[in-house]
Amino acid sequence: MIQIQYNSLVQRAKDIPFSKLDDELLAIDPQGGYCYSLNESAGRIWELIGTESSVQAVCTQLGREYAVDAATCLREVTSLLQDLHSAGLVKVNDAGTAAA
Repeated sequence: MIQIQYNSLVQRAKDIPFSKLDDELLAIDPQGGYCYSLNESAGRIWELIGTESSVQAVCTQLGREYAVDAATCLREVTSLLQDLHSAGLVKVNDAGTAAA
């Protein structure tokens, strides 16, 4: 299993449709038949990884937008991305972790 780290490059899977519903974002896995509900901050992460981004860049942007310290942000973002990757919703480019 790939371990997502600070310098990992991540991007949401291209074949996952999503829709905004109130303050949440719904991501739908048509192959697995699952619907994932992302709260506001998780939905923001989903938006930020629409194009390939490093976890570092995502955390930097979230730090500007939310009152969160760097260590907490990194822990929460990597945990969410790891879960989304396990569900097949996020792609990880191993090149981003080559230097780790």
